[in-house]
Amino acid sequence: MSEGGKLDEQGPNPRTVPGFETAAALGLTPRVPDQPPAPVVMNSSHLLLGAVATSFAGIALLLVTVSKLNLPGWQIGAVATGVVGVVLALLVWHRQLMWAEIMAGYCRMDYMVALFSRDREGRFPASRMKGAPWDLSGLWLLGNNDEVVRQPVPGVLPPGRYPSPNRPGELELWTGLAWAYRYQKPDRPFS
Repeated sequence: MSEGGKLDEQGPNPRTVPGFETAAALGLTPRVPDQPPAPVVMNSSHLLLGAVATSFAGIALLLVTVSKLNLPGWQIGAVATGVVGVVLALLVWHRQLMWAEIMAGYCRMDYMVALFSRDREGRFPASRMKGAPWDLSGLWLLGNNDEVVRQPVPGVLPPGRYPSPNRPGELELWTGLAWAYRYQKPDRPFS
């Protein structure tokens, strides 16, 4: 680990990538407001709790369906598929809400729940889901009633897109700890 808890082996810090200063001046990099931001979407932690509750309710529904009703296997399979589909849709929605929160400069949870990229190269073997590690300490942490739980840690860059060390002239997703190989062409050139 290097200074600030950043993983050394995950590539250069965004501040050291050529074009960082220009991209920041052009407004292409994430910015965290000086004051706690007003929420821009519904509370992502509430949606996550809803997804968990839906999972348990779906399991209960499936168990009742199997034990009480004399349904053919294909109908039980249809119910199970429906439950899985609803839970997956809630998790995708949760990921979208978390991303909107991150882009607004805050988060509701101090950990990343939804994966935004896969680790095709096996750079993060400690992660069973093979996703890149995240550091959300560069963001405002807001509680369920929009109260400030934690201010952004000074000097920690928030997650978001920064000039890429892997594709010069493009922006790449920085998780706060590692480059996630998710690229975007900028609206304006910075290099």
